[in-house]
Amino acid sequence: MLPTLRLKITNVYAKGDYTVTVHVGSEAVPLQLLLDTGSSTLALHSNNYNPYNDSDLTTTSLVQEVIYGIGGWAGAVAKTSVQLHGNINLNLSHNYFAVADAGNMPFAKADGILGLAYKKLNQATDISLYLQQQHLQLTSSLPWPFKYSGCSELSKIQSLLADYPKKDLTPWFSNITQQGLTADLFSFYCRRSSVHCNENGVLATQSDPLNQGWFILGGGPEQDDLYQAPFFDVKVLHDVYYNVLLTAVQVDEQPLISCSLGKGNDESNGFFDTGAAGILLPIDVYQKITDDISTFNPALVSVLSKIPAFNGVEQGISNQWVDTTQWPDLHFYFLGVNGESIKLTCPPCDYWQCNAPVYGLSSFKIIPQLKHFSSQHIIGLPLLCNYYTVFDRQSHNTGLIRCALACR
Repeated sequence: MLPTLRLKITNVYAKGDYTVTVHVGSEAVPLQLLLDTGSSTLALHSNNYNPYNDSDLTTTSLVQEVIYGIGGWAGAVAKTSVQLHGNINLNLSHNYFAVADAGNMPFAKADGILGLAYKKLNQATDISLYLQQQHLQLTSSLPWPFKYSGCSELSKIQSLLADYPKKDLTPWFSNITQQGLTADLFSFYCRRSSVHCNENGVLATQSDPLNQGWFILGGGPEQDDLYQAPFFDVKVLHDVYYNVLLTAVQVDEQPLISCSLGKGNDESNGFFDTGAAGILLPIDVYQKITDDISTFNPALVSVLSKIPAFNGVEQGISNQWVDTTQWPDLHFYFLGVNGESIKLTCPPCDYWQCNAPVYGLSSFKIIPQLKHFSSQHIIGLPLLCNYYTVFDRQSHNTGLIRCALACR
């Protein structure tokens, strides 16, 4: 039987998103990497990891550039060793990763990102020909060979790389399973989608159990101290993101709000994203939800009007304005593995986060689609807080997402 690794995680470094401690390279440098099912790349800040001190490092002629909804980066691709230490130790001798030299990783004090999605999202560009054309005495992308490095210059890097050949790299988690180190599933448990800020300061906030969680590598249902059975199985439609079909949203017991299908032949219209600290919805769905909340309790209209427009930085309103006992549950209906409808509930204590982003404020975690986002339903941490979530990639071809009520 393959081993299961249970790892502590925390949301204090990435300001709401969860990081796990990963030891990288021959020096086993401990880094806090953001766990992200919405991407597949393992990337590190160059100022927190020095590749030139790493005797396990193997360079390549590859580069990667990734632009998220907010922020992005570009950097050289190399290989090195990766270690995880929990109830057991796991060592991976050669794994692709990127040294993020250009742009900006939008992950607060995290040291990088650990993408957990599928291979199609882990694409690199081979710049061998570029290096030859520039008459550089280089055969690898490290050190960074481009003059562009600022955040505003990522589009120039994108344009420069457009004409060079692409290669899909094996993501970190896929590499682990292909080497037979763990089973092809992992699980996620958390209690907050924002850092719970304590009135007694930073140290109290860091030790607050509300800001901790678990990442289960290679396991799921056997961790029965973390959930209450049964599991509800959501179908994963594509092995790109953890793509799902959200059919409807409901405020309390009011009429269902229908959600549009994906475009073309792709009926999926959203994905589960552990790297999203909110639930992002198309503007029309968001507006209908807020309208139905106002119908549910007209006294909440004035509170809704106080919520600041989302600008990429978490904001809040005074705790005294938010009494979660007066707010409705939000229900999300997904396509199940056998065609049935799976209902998952986000209670008000999860879509309102008290004492966030600072002590004394509350943050509203349902967010309307940003102008530059595609019309997708991004199912982030506010819904996952209520569930122990198993990303089971070994079932039903493209996998399934199993959700059971979390023990909290």
